[in-house]
Amino acid sequence: MKKRRMVILIISVIVITLIVIWWFATRINTNFATKALLEFHYQAVPGGFNPSASISVVITDESHIAALKEILRGRSFMASQGRFICNFVTDISVTMTNGRRSIMFCPALDGCPILRIGDSNRYIRITDEDRARLDEILAIYGAFFPAV
Repeated sequence: MKKRRMVILIISVIVITLIVIWWFATRINTNFATKALLEFHYQAVPGGFNPSASISVVITDESHIAALKEILRGRSFMASQGRFICNFVTDISVTMTNGRRSIMFCPALDGCPILRIGDSNRYIRITDEDRARLDEILAIYGAFFPAV
């Protein structure tokens, strides 16, 4: 009887450990970031409203970095865009970094509340309010949305 309880206890601990590992592995972590790199390279389309732009800037303002971290804090990765059909390019991206570690996200060009992680098929859903805040921060550095 004691042996059976011990086996059940060990299996329970293993299952709980795996759940905790999975929980943290599917969450965005930007706590390490001390700066952000904005890349915004947009080629105007004929008949479009937006001008061409080529911006590469390091965001070092602590309040902007804190706001970017807050937008991403605790968000989970998604395997698809869900019900949204959005366009992404790595030419329009923000890389959160500390020099050793980094994560790149690409905001949807049309302004929908989805971010793609780098050039992957992993996405993050943010709120409309967070998307507006993201657009406001990036606009300070010359980026504009929608960029279509």
